[in-house]
Amino acid sequence: MEILKFDNAATPRRKKSGGNLKSLAGLATVAAIAVLGSTLAANISLNSGSAIEFGQGVSVTSACDSDGITVTPSVKFVNAANAGTFYLSTVALTGINAPASGTTCKNKVFTLMAYDNASATPLQLATSGSSAVTQATFAITGSGTSAGSAGITRTNVVGDNTNGSITLGFTEPSSTSGAVYKITLQSE
Repeated sequence: MEILKFDNAATPRRKKSGGNLKSLAGLATVAAIAVLGSTLAANISLNSGSAIEFGQGVSVTSACDSDGITVTPSVKFVNAANAGTFYLSTVALTGINAPASGTTCKNKVFTLMAYDNASATPLQLATSGSSAVTQATFAITGSGTSAGSAGITRTNVVGDNTNGSITLGFTEPSSTSGAVYKITLQSE
């Protein structure tokens, strides 16, 4: 009696190696093509398709002055009983291209505004009568003349020069020096 007979035993079949690996690689390739195809075909829209300008309010070179205008703010101390405050009192603008002829800033209307760090609303610069003045407008109209908004004084005007200048003063300053974070200057 034979208990185990191994002579005529069938040889076990071996599975082909790589069969599962090939099908897995094929499936991964199909998935990668589908994901990549949908990614490359996607449209990205920022700001609802409107134009975006970077650096607004940070540094501006006026179209009438290709090398820029230097803006220098100054403060004054207003004393009060048991207190005192520094206010933005003048802003000097130098290096303004304002010769009598050619493409210049002469007779261009400029608008100066100041902002705090958190709001898009301009700060009140001065008071004219009972009205708040939030922007200082001016134009250099000649060698020593200027026109501008009420509540703003214009001194040290130099026009008819490639290095023109003007100092804007606020007759009754309203913005504390600590509140002013940005000053913008734009021309029309």
